[in-house]
Amino acid sequence: MPLLTVDEVKAILEAEAADALSSEQASDLQEQRSAAMDYFLGDMSDHMPSTPDRSTAVSTDVADTIEGLMPSLIEIFTSGDEVVEFTPVGPEDEDAARQETDYINHVFMKRNPGFLILYTFLKDALLSKNGIVKVWHEEREVEDIEEYEDLTDVELAMLLDDPEAEVEILEHTAYAAGTLPADAGPGNDGSGDDRSDDDGTGPGSNRPGDAGDAAVGSGAASAA
Repeated sequence: MPLLTVDEVKAILEAEAADALSSEQASDLQEQRSAAMDYFLGDMSDHMPSTPDRSTAVSTDVADTIEGLMPSLIEIFTSGDEVVEFTPVGPEDEDAARQETDYINHVFMKRNPGFLILYTFLKDALLSKNGIVKVWHEEREVEDIEEYEDLTDVELAMLLDDPEAEVEILEHTAYAAGTLPADAGPGNDGSGDDRSDDDGTGPGSNRPGDAGDAAVGSGAASAA
């Protein structure tokens, strides 16, 4: 391993010294944050304990100042229709910038609690000297369970072939034509059809539109 130069050694020592000091500064910052929270809550028991037979009233100047600043600060970001705006570099970027602006504002304010995020972020910065917002992208699947009754074979096939969703059959009961359960048909008598026809074909005929020549079923489906 080649020997380190003087500048390289100095750089290593400076980095180590910075790391050592950062822990001390972090400890000081933690104490300052704890004290600020006590002042905000009006809790002076650790800083200025009350004496017997004396007033215990506490002036909440820290809380009053922070709460007084919050409306004007939050108004800067939420007074208009857009929390963020993308500026086009050239004329060819105008449409893309407009779409990006609309999309980001929709995601931040509609799909997320944007106002609450900003409010918490700004208040943390005033009270704790540091405001942090975590941003991440998450993909997840949502499943819905739906029940269908009295579907024909064609309707069931259309449901399974839906391009907008991935459908999985959880339960399925098929009935032959004319053997529907008592509560499934219009007449509720188990025949599945209680109509009379003027042309003499009678109930359960195979006219166009009837389900007399198709199996009918009921069941539950899960759509993702």
